[in-house]
Amino acid sequence: MTALLFVAAITAALVVIGSRRWQRARLRWASQSRLGASQSAAISIRSYSELDEHLTGRWCHCGGFLERMGEGTQEVGTRRYRIASLRCQECEEIHRVFFDTTDMLH
Repeated sequence: MTALLFVAAITAALVVIGSRRWQRARLRWASQSRLGASQSAAISIRSYSELDEHLTGRWCHCGGFLERMGEGTQEVGTRRYRIASLRCQECEEIHRVFFDTTDMLH
């Protein structure tokens, strides 16, 4: 009887660990495929206030708050991009968010 309870406890622990890993992997994939996560998925903006709004609402896949580290501009052909670098305060992972500023009004 004790062996059966031991096996049940180990099985339950493995299920919990597996579901947590699956959840983390799913959140990481979602964060890497969301709008702005790459140059090809850049967020089109018309003002820097839109950039600020997008960055304010972003969180890391681990659930941590993303703080700004800096921004830079990159031109690729006829397109202009603003790239914001963010660092998670929990896991310290660096995130880059791409904004298409080609049509930005000055």
